[in-house]
Amino acid sequence: MDQEVGIVKSIKNFLIRLEGLPTVKINDLLTSENNLRALVNAMYPEEVEALLLDEGEIQPGMMFKKSNSKLTIEAGEFLLGRAVNPLGVPIDGKGALKKNSLGKVEEIDKVAPGISYRKFIKQQFDTNITLVDTLIPLGLGQRELIMGDARSGKTGFLIDLIVNQKNTGTICIYGSIGKPITSVKNLINILAENKALSHTLIIATSSTDISPLIYLTPHATLTVAEYFQHQGKNVLVILDDMGTHAKVYREIALLGNKSPGKESYPGDIFYQHAHLLERAGNFNDTAGGGSITALPIIELNLNDFTTLIPTNLMGMTDGHLLFKADLYREGQRPPIDLNLSVSRVGKQTQERLQNNLAYKIKQILNQAAQLETVSRFSSEVSQEAQLTLKQSQMIMEILSQDPLTSISKSVQTVLLSLIFTPFLQNKPLDFLKTHKQKLIVALSQDKALQKLTNGIFKLTNPDDLVKELTPYLVYLEKLCQT
Repeated sequence: MDQEVGIVKSIKNFLIRLEGLPTVKINDLLTSENNLRALVNAMYPEEVEALLLDEGEIQPGMMFKKSNSKLTIEAGEFLLGRAVNPLGVPIDGKGALKKNSLGKVEEIDKVAPGISYRKFIKQQFDTNITLVDTLIPLGLGQRELIMGDARSGKTGFLIDLIVNQKNTGTICIYGSIGKPITSVKNLINILAENKALSHTLIIATSSTDISPLIYLTPHATLTVAEYFQHQGKNVLVILDDMGTHAKVYREIALLGNKSPGKESYPGDIFYQHAHLLERAGNFNDTAGGGSITALPIIELNLNDFTTLIPTNLMGMTDGHLLFKADLYREGQRPPIDLNLSVSRVGKQTQERLQNNLAYKIKQILNQAAQLETVSRFSSEVSQEAQLTLKQSQMIMEILSQDPLTSISKSVQTVLLSLIFTPFLQNKPLDFLKTHKQKLIVALSQDKALQKLTNGIFKLTNPDDLVKELTPYLVYLEKLCQT
């Protein structure tokens, strides 16, 4: 049987131009006579442009055959606990993949499911991080941008998220896009130490990999996520980071002589990222059920939010968490700026009690910020103002959570409600700092208190919860004294 072939006319680094291949289409896979693969990237009247996926010797005149297939990756349970590249090749030094369970060969580049396959986001994604779950909640199937300057605690937060999904049934997929290989190894080691690899897989390319492979990393990550989502599972996808992905795509576009747009990025950069992130969502039974919650990451300069890629990503996501290195240095964990972070979907997924408590807490924090400004110019502060300032300090102390610490939503809610009871109103801030961990353990494990924490979401009003807490305050006093 005759097979369509193309002849290499020119080579620019990883990009080749071929003559021939009359029926080839975008994203078709080509194979050379020495088994090198190339992905069709663009088509011209007389030539076809393709991206090399393997490193090897290429010379003008070489033949590439049309393979009649698309670029694929095999997805399955066997990927859990492993790190592979976007082509499914193991990179963690643990040998070949043990395909002892059924997998499925999935096409890497897909069109996102339409609205008829989606359903309303109404279930909360539990991070078990107090600041997020209470004040900036996430929904299952939400797309939330994680952004911040360098060394602002973003990676630590993401590791906490993955570890906290340990017993939830959620599959975590970390897409590491063009990072140093040492950072991938460190990530694997931390997750292994915290027994979080059993529900996690990593799809990674290093900064030394060829650009087409780096470009394909988020595509492969979401393809594997869709495999698990089609089985009705909830999947957390982390894309770290999209700024690197954009730069790599710009390099590919400029090398192919595509017209540069703003900041020299090609005109379709918004489409490239939106095309990826639209694959996340909360899906109905027709699409297999399950959800894909996507957290794209972008590192930025906090002095300028208006650069193209961050604003593009903000426009195509359902909110953002802003991390600041200044807050990280001050010891706030996670170092998220509450005033500049937002979740447009999460509030509708919260328990009514949680939602009302969050509103009350935000009011106190806003009032305290105003009072702090006024108190600088006044020698006397009213008793009511002093109470608000003290409550604000206690709220921030509770919202500050040690790394690799998991706190359930019910314990978070009780802890924050204690601020409005005599138990903490009559105590100094140092008391809370000293006994916070003891209170968390007691509310999580003490059988006498579990009856309280297990039933609090039947209530809707924070004042009613304060009344429910009253009989337990003496018991908590004794626990803190032991």
